[in-house]
Amino acid sequence: MTEHYLTEKHQHSILKVVRRMSSQLNDTQMDIDLPRTTAVEASNPVTVQLQELYEMLHILTDGIETLNKDQEHLMNELLQLQITHPVLAEQLSNIKLSVEETNVFLQGVKHNQDILNQDLASLQEKINDLKYVSYDGTFVWKITNFQEKL
Repeated sequence: MTEHYLTEKHQHSILKVVRRMSSQLNDTQMDIDLPRTTAVEASNPVTVQLQELYEMLHILTDGIETLNKDQEHLMNELLQLQITHPVLAEQLSNIKLSVEETNVFLQGVKHNQDILNQDLASLQEKINDLKYVSYDGTFVWKITNFQEKL
C-alpha cells in the first residue's frame, strides 16, 4: 500500500485534489473575506473549520512542493549516476584488461629470467671447467681446502 502512495500517478491525483480544494477554498474565502490567521473569532463554526482546513491544506501543499523539489533533485542525481556508470564500468574493464596484460608480461619476463639463469649456470660451469684445462698437454687438478687437508 505504501508503494501505491509513492507512485507518480497517486502524487498527481493528490496534487489535483489539493489544487481544486485550494481554489474552492480561495473562492469561498473571497466571498466571506476571512483573514489568514488562526486567531479568528469563532463567529461561525463553519468559517472557522474552513479556515483550519485551508491552513492544513496550505501546509500540505507546501509539503508536496518540497517533496516534488526533492524528487526532482533525486532524479537529477540519478541521471548523473546513470551517465557516469557506463564510463566507470568501461574504465574498470580497461583496468582489468591492463592488469591481465601486465600479468602475462610478468609471466613472460619470469620465464625469460629462468632461461637466463639456466644459461648463466651453464656458462659458469663451462668457465670452471676451462680453468682446469691445460693447453700444454698436462692436466691440473684443483684441490679445494688444501690448507685444511695438510
